[in-house]
Amino acid sequence: MHNNIRVKKYFVLKSNKTLEPSLFGVLIQTNSVYLGIHLTEIKLPDRCAVLGILRDNQVFSATENPSVFAGDYILAIATHPMMTPALKVTLKKIHSVYYSLGLTH
Repeated sequence: MHNNIRVKKYFVLKSNKTLEPSLFGVLIQTNSVYLGIHLTEIKLPDRCAVLGILRDNQVFSATENPSVFAGDYILAIATHPMMTPALKVTLKKIHSVYYSLGLTH
């Protein structure tokens, strides 16, 4: 009977636990697919949002809709932790090496 009580308590605690959002910044590389576009043009996964850009120790809000440059950090949030990997993959998209070097084959 003691084990049953502990199991029940575990499930109660587990179901009442609040899921915390995940806030992070992604460094934009010189071969990012987002170079030169405005933040509002970035298509994000569900339950995710861009908060702004960190550039040269200044934060530009997403409401200002700044353009993205190499060396910027895009500040983003996943309101559900299960969406964090999808958001990171989305924001780290890059062109191929051939594109970034200007080479054609």
